[in-house]
Amino acid sequence: MFLSKIIDKAIKSEEVHNVIFSDFLDPYQKKMVADAFSSVKEVNHTFNGGYSGAEREIVLFCPEGMSIEDFSNFKYPFKILNIKIKARSSLTHRDFLGALMSLGIKREKIGDILVKEDTGTIVVLGDMADYIKCNLAQVGDASVDVEVREAENIEAPESKVKEITTTVASLRLDSISSAGFGISRSKIVEFIRAEKVSLNWEPTGSLTKLVKEGDVISIKGKGRVVVDKIGGTTKKGRIGITLKKLV
Repeated sequence: MFLSKIIDKAIKSEEVHNVIFSDFLDPYQKKMVADAFSSVKEVNHTFNGGYSGAEREIVLFCPEGMSIEDFSNFKYPFKILNIKIKARSSLTHRDFLGALMSLGIKREKIGDILVKEDTGTIVVLGDMADYIKCNLAQVGDASVDVEVREAENIEAPESKVKEITTTVASLRLDSISSAGFGISRSKIVEFIRAEKVSLNWEPTGSLTKLVKEGDVISIKGKGRVVVDKIGGTTKKGRIGITLKKLV
């Protein structure tokens, strides 16, 4: 159903000879779209989330043989919300997302949420911006002011990475996840069986999937780990690995 709706947008772009765009996609949805159109060279598409390196992005379709630059009057459909916290408060990504969704806004209308000290910077589709400005008065337990601005020169967040070098008994998903997140194998097994673990953004219930260099493992509420390097085998038969955990 999801891909069918995206394909309809690609078809409509050709029919109306204009740029057509989707709502925000999460990384797994982006992968699905990229895979679906990877062998269809006639479909001209690109992803954009308001800044370089955005996790949540929209997909834009252009008529065959054209690019967005060919449409001089086209403006990206983003607005930026600067949400200033009036009093000292330790708010999280979850607090900002919860406050927005309590207004009845669907997740797909919201892009990345960047939290820094006493400010939240949020990318939203333009038609949501004024509604949020008029209705968002509180995030968590803190009162806030909302400023709307154009999606230009948004500062990408600095990624903080913790490098983990260790050995594992195997390259199975449960084994690597346990090492990367510092969680017992038994607990990891519970997470995987509950499909709270994703491999390359795709939820999985399989304990025995093998991982390779470059794979991304994420656990809901726990962050993500990138398999940076797989080394040789020790004398005891364990495999050396280097992981990068985003913190």
